[in-house]
Amino acid sequence: MNNSKDLRERVVKFVIEGNNSRRGASKVFNIHYNRVKEWVKIFKETGELSPKPMSGKKPTKIDLSQLRKQVEENPSWFQDEHAQIFGVKQPAISKALAKIGVTRKKKLLL
Repeated sequence: MNNSKDLRERVVKFVIEGNNSRRGASKVFNIHYNRVKEWVKIFKETGELSPKPMSGKKPTKIDLSQLRKQVEENPSWFQDEHAQIFGVKQPAISKALAKIGVTRKKKLLL
């Protein structure tokens, strides 16, 4: 969880300007000692306290509407062939097809 920049600034200011200990700051602000230590270290190195951007999933290269259209136009294509068109690997096509509700073809054994 990211703490606000304001809180980070208050904690670092408490430690640096007030000549207080990091442990004292962690007790006053109810923040883990390692977090306070990290913020003070980062501030001394960079002078900045902004939180790091949150990581997330990479955006997909596959436009699902285009994939649906391509599957409708070429129903006999293999997933590898679709993957070449979109410049991705076959597992990415498999996941995208599952998202749009297209299942694999299955042969009935009689």
